[in-house]
Amino acid sequence: MSAGTLRVTSLFLSIDGEVNACGQGVPSFFIRLAGCNLRCWQAFGGCDTVYSFGPGTPMTVEELLARVEASGCPKVTLTGGEPLLQRGPALASLLRGLRERGVFVSMETNGSIAPEFDGRECVGSLVYDYKCPSTGCTEAMLPFASLFRALGPSDYIKFVLRDLADYAFARERVIEARGLRGDAPGPVPAFSPMLPVAGNGLAPAALVERVLADRLFEVRINVQLHKYIWPDADREV
Repeated sequence: MSAGTLRVTSLFLSIDGEVNACGQGVPSFFIRLAGCNLRCWQAFGGCDTVYSFGPGTPMTVEELLARVEASGCPKVTLTGGEPLLQRGPALASLLRGLRERGVFVSMETNGSIAPEFDGRECVGSLVYDYKCPSTGCTEAMLPFASLFRALGPSDYIKFVLRDLADYAFARERVIEARGLRGDAPGPVPAFSPMLPVAGNGLAPAALVERVLADRLFEVRINVQLHKYIWPDADREV
């Protein structure tokens, strides 16, 4: 792979169904990079983007920038797989090219790779999907304190919750964050109920009730809009 090439799973124009600094429901051009270093949810059938685990299609930075320009969209969501597996000159070049064109970039990544990479200054919002116990990948996560301190107020730490054990894990991380925050604003915690709704009382309404009862007022509820709009989608939309 040349220095100017990235491995891509798919490109598509849609809305951003997840939390980020631009908000949910914002039109965005998606660049889904190929490859992932985790295998989450193996006890429950695997993750919902297993098609991104393959080798992908090599595309040059110039090709990707041209596709973004052709879309006319002022926002890009860079996701995977795990996009930071391809950190290096090509990713940095893409990020800087997007900034030069006035495009806002959010990046969705997991909690296993540190948020220090070439081109980081061009990412307007990093969204870290910090893996809860039901994923089977919690041990792959970075120490929460180091990750929290490396992120800023336009970034998010998202917890996808399948059951009450996941909720308890995420709640403890929020309480830990209160002690780490000090006077400086840190990243925003977001709780996302796993869809389709699992048992154990974590339907969206029940999750909101728990968050309010536990006075987790800094938490944002992340109901994944795309899974409500396209619940049966088997393709990128």
